[in-house]
Amino acid sequence: MIGTPFQQEVLRRLSDLSPVYIVGGAVRDAQLGIPSKDVDAVTTLSLEQIENKLSDWGYTPHIIGAHQPTVSLFQEKDRVDISVFSGDVETDALRRDFTLNAIYQDIQTGELKDPLNGLKALRDRRIEACGRAEARFQEDAIRILRLIRLAVRYDCVIEPETWQAAYNNISLIQDVSVERVTEELGKILILEEIDKALGFLDDLGYFKMYIPELARLKGLVQNRYHTKDAWEHTRHVVKNTPDRVLLRLAALLHDMGKWETASRECYAWGTIKSTTQGYMVNEFKLVGKSLEKWIDREVEVHGGRLDNYQDTIVVKRIKLVRAAHKKQFEMVPEGKRHFLQHEKESARLVKKFLSRFRWTIVLPDGSKGERELHFLVGHHMLGTLTFMSELKGEMHNTKIHLKARRFAWDVGWNGQNFNSQRVENLLDLWKADFLGGKQDAEKNLSRLDGIQGEIRNACIFLAERARRLEWGFFEEFAREKGLEGERFGHFKEQVRNKIMMDTKYVLNDPQFLEKEYKFFCSGQTPYTARWHH
Repeated sequence: MIGTPFQQEVLRRLSDLSPVYIVGGAVRDAQLGIPSKDVDAVTTLSLEQIENKLSDWGYTPHIIGAHQPTVSLFQEKDRVDISVFSGDVETDALRRDFTLNAIYQDIQTGELKDPLNGLKALRDRRIEACGRAEARFQEDAIRILRLIRLAVRYDCVIEPETWQAAYNNISLIQDVSVERVTEELGKILILEEIDKALGFLDDLGYFKMYIPELARLKGLVQNRYHTKDAWEHTRHVVKNTPDRVLLRLAALLHDMGKWETASRECYAWGTIKSTTQGYMVNEFKLVGKSLEKWIDREVEVHGGRLDNYQDTIVVKRIKLVRAAHKKQFEMVPEGKRHFLQHEKESARLVKKFLSRFRWTIVLPDGSKGERELHFLVGHHMLGTLTFMSELKGEMHNTKIHLKARRFAWDVGWNGQNFNSQRVENLLDLWKADFLGGKQDAEKNLSRLDGIQGEIRNACIFLAERARRLEWGFFEEFAREKGLEGERFGHFKEQVRNKIMMDTKYVLNDPQFLEKEYKFFCSGQTPYTARWHH
C-alpha cells in the first residue's frame, strides 16, 4: 500500500464511501521503489462531502487551489491531496500532464489501472503528454518546467511531439503565478543532473525569454584564464556546487554582470572633467574610484573599454602626464580581456532578478535567504582577490592563519553573532567557481584546499572565542567613560575586532581598553572593515 499510515487511514475511510484511487507521482515513484512524501488521490465524492466527512472524523481539511481545487490534509511531514473526478479513469487520465503520472491504484484492491500506457513509458524511460501535448501545456504552462524536472530526474527521453509543444508554448509561462514558477525552478535547481536541466531550459528558450541576463552570456569570450565562454563557465560552476537552492542559485547568477562589464584593455589621454554625465576624459565616461582628485589634470588613463557601452572606460590606473599626448585614445593590441567589478554588477542585477520571482518561498529563511544570495553573488570574488598571491604560489605566508582568521571574521560576523555557515557557503561557491573551466585550476587545487582549510580552522576558533567572551568588565569600563548608545556600540565593535584576531588581548585588561579608548577618541581605529553586510 502506498503512503504513510496517516495517508492510508484517510484514504481507506473515504474509500468506504466511494471509489478512491491514488494517482500521479506517488504511484509512479512506487513502481520505481522510491518513497513519496505527498500522495494525490481522486474520488467521486464532492469537495463539500470530502470536507465534511474529514471534519467529522476529527481532521482539519483545507481547500486549496482555484483552477482545480483540492482538499488537503497535513500531519507533520505527511500530506494528502484529494480531488474530485467523474469516476471514469480513462477520461480523468486525459486531463493529466504526462502518461507516467496517469497511473491509478485502487485503494480497496490495490489494482493498477493504466489507460494511457504510463507503465510502459516509465519502463522505457520516455516522457510524453497525455493526449494532445499542445492542449496540455495550454491548460497549464507550468507543465513545461515540470517536463524538464521529470525528464532529468528520471533520466527520460522526451517524446518529440511533447518537446515541440513545450517549445511552441514557452511564452505561456508568463501567465503562470510567480509563486508556482519559482517553486518549480527551485526543484529543478537541486536536481543531481542540474547541467542537463540547464541545457534543456536553454534549448527551450526559457532563459532568453525570462532571464535574458543569463542568455546573453552565451558566446561571451572570457579572459585567458578561462577555457569556456561565460555561459558554459556558469553551467560548470552550478554543476560543481552542492545541491542546495541557495548555492545553486548563487552559482547560476554569480557572473550575470559580465556582459555589462566585458571590456578590452585600452589607454586614454586628456584632461579629466566633471560633467552632468559624470567624470569624463575627452568623449569617454570614466567609471572608477577617487576620480574627483584628478579633475582638471592632464592624465593617462589605463583601463578597459566596455564592449557593449563603447563610450565608457572602467579605470584600472591613472597617472599624471606633463604635456598633452599626441593620441587621445588607443586600444592595446592583443590587450587583456577584463570584467572589472563584475561581481558588483552581478549583485545589482540580482536585485532586479529577485523582483521577478518569489524566492522567499524557496530559499531558507525567506527574505534573509534573499539577502544571503545577494551577499554571495556580490562577494564571490573575495576569496580569490584576498588570497591571490597564495593561489599563484608567489609567496609562502607563514602567517596565513591570521589572514584566514581576518577573512573568516569579516565574512561571518553579522553584528550580532558569528555565522560559520555564511563562510562555508562562500567557500563552496569560491571552489565551484575556481573549478569552472579556469586554466590550471586542477594543478592549483591543492593550494585552494589548503587556504580553505585554514579558513575553516579559523571559523572553529572564532566561533568558540566569540562564545567565551565575557563583557562585564568592558561594560563597566565603557560606563565610566560615559559611553552609551551608538558610541558604546561602535567602541564595542572596535574592541571586538581587535580581540577576536589576537589571543594576547583580553577584555578584563584595563591597559588594553585604555589604549583602544584613545584610538576611539582620536577618530582612528586599528582596523576598519573592508566590506559591509
